[in-house]
Amino acid sequence: MYRLLACIVLILATVTAMDRVLASALGGLLLRSSDRFMAIYRPFEPEAELPGIKPPAKPPADGGQQPSPLLVKAALKAEPRPIPGPADVLVLGNSRADNHFPVSALQDMTCGRALNLGMGGAPTVLSALLWEDYVERHGAPRLLVLEPTGVVDNPHDLADLPLLAYYSPRIDAFVRQENEELWMANHAFHLMTFNNNQTMRLIAGLVKPAADRTLVGAIPDPMKAQLAAAPEEVMTASDANWQALDHIIRSAQAHGTRVAVVITPYFPTYAGKLKNFDAFFAELKSRLPAGITVVDARRAVDKDELFMDALHVNEDGVHAMFAALEPALRPLGTCPVDALASLSAAGTTH
Repeated sequence: MYRLLACIVLILATVTAMDRVLASALGGLLLRSSDRFMAIYRPFEPEAELPGIKPPAKPPADGGQQPSPLLVKAALKAEPRPIPGPADVLVLGNSRADNHFPVSALQDMTCGRALNLGMGGAPTVLSALLWEDYVERHGAPRLLVLEPTGVVDNPHDLADLPLLAYYSPRIDAFVRQENEELWMANHAFHLMTFNNNQTMRLIAGLVKPAADRTLVGAIPDPMKAQLAAAPEEVMTASDANWQALDHIIRSAQAHGTRVAVVITPYFPTYAGKLKNFDAFFAELKSRLPAGITVVDARRAVDKDELFMDALHVNEDGVHAMFAALEPALRPLGTCPVDALASLSAAGTTH
């Protein structure tokens, strides 16, 4: 009997040790992935660019021509300061942030390193966790672009968060709060933490640099017909998400970060089915602290062929949206312009 118990204990100890060793090796390997979320948890190397992301474009020489008013305004408002982390511009939100703010476009517009932490299906409470983890490890970015419609998502939905619990005590505690059975399984066998689709994306990021996540394709006719026949809906948000939105913005302001709350486009037919579409966003704006830039681009894109579905524009729709956002977003960036020369040129008359 004692021999049997000893064998069982030995087997359990061996399995547990192998689980820990393999999980540690896998966790370290995935940390080198080009997946954007790993940029939060690995040490930042100043000389290294974000994997798969081209450096921000530098404005061309003016050739003696007068700079655009937007660039002049940006230069006058910019207050450059050292940014220790991987991003000058950080994006937060759900899939509408993930798919609508390609870092290449943001970098061209703001002349800063951009990192998109939009997560599909993520309520704002999850975005707040990602914000806290990022700031704790890297300090605050110069600009936070926040797509706020995660306030309507279920605040208890974990989305892709559980895998990140391996790297983040803060996220691990949240997983325990929301799903203790999952938390216990992950802590009993650490490899269980990696038993999800996100692990496959991280592995893919080891082989091929991650690209912008804009969507390709147009909303199909059957989906348009389905939306046209759908009943009316009412937009609602939980107190937890409202509080998380307020926390993110006030925390960013306390760190000296400029904040742009950008409401991205909705498919017009779907927007027409939302009974409180305008009232809901009027309430959202009324809840926002003072001193932030609010860009309401809900109707900035209105052509069917520029949408992928009811909630997301496609690649061409993103280009159209950015054209509408430029007057508000470009002045928040740090594009290098000689302000004195710009002022002189702007004041010269012929």
